[in-house]
Amino acid sequence: MATYTQERAAELRENIGAVLNAIDSAAGPSVKPRLVAISKLKPASDIQALYDAGYRHFGENYIQELADKAAILPKDIQWHFVGSLQSNKAKLAASIPNLYCLETLSSIKVADLLERSISDRPALNVYLQVNTSGEDSKSGLSPLTQNRDELLQLALHVKRSCPHLNLLGLMTIGSFESSHDTSNPNPDFTCLKQSRDELRRKLVEAGLECNDLELSMGMSADFEQATREGSSSVRVGTRIFGERPRKN
Repeated sequence: MATYTQERAAELRENIGAVLNAIDSAAGPSVKPRLVAISKLKPASDIQALYDAGYRHFGENYIQELADKAAILPKDIQWHFVGSLQSNKAKLAASIPNLYCLETLSSIKVADLLERSISDRPALNVYLQVNTSGEDSKSGLSPLTQNRDELLQLALHVKRSCPHLNLLGLMTIGSFESSHDTSNPNPDFTCLKQSRDELRRKLVEAGLECNDLELSMGMSADFEQATREGSSSVRVGTRIFGERPRKN
């Protein structure tokens, strides 16, 4: 077990408690989103401290770091991978038995590699990543509302050809400007909701069973706004763990 100091554990519990309180206030009577604690570049002991306090959903940006932490931390942690997954790392991702969700699927090639690599584990949940802001610096597919159908084609492929993948929903990373302007509805979140609704309609039209698709939107800067706008899952890192060291 990764060891931690009681002082650090108390700090982490206070931080995550403040985030949960903010989520409660933002959600009001609405359903509250899942909180995924993003522990990128933080030690496994930090995750262990929050695990011992009762938390189970954690996320990482680098697949090798996730695999290394998953190997030494409790096996009932539900891991989320929130970074870009290169095709040569798909087999590694599929080998992590308690990887709960890959939040960044954006290509048929990676979907097929995951499908071929999954064997002795339940179906892997996936979100399809949507680049709602259109920024070149962000990964993801074009929104379905822009008369482009890459998102639909990937969703159809997952539903029809990847029985070991479960299409759980859509994910986006909002632009910096939108994420720091709380005076108006976030256009990236509005866009993701519109894409979700249109995608579900088209999947049903295609004769495919389609439950309500989740929305993974909201990070440390904008999780409260995302909660108010109907997010199913928020990804919070620095507000819980503090500033991260630079990656070497």
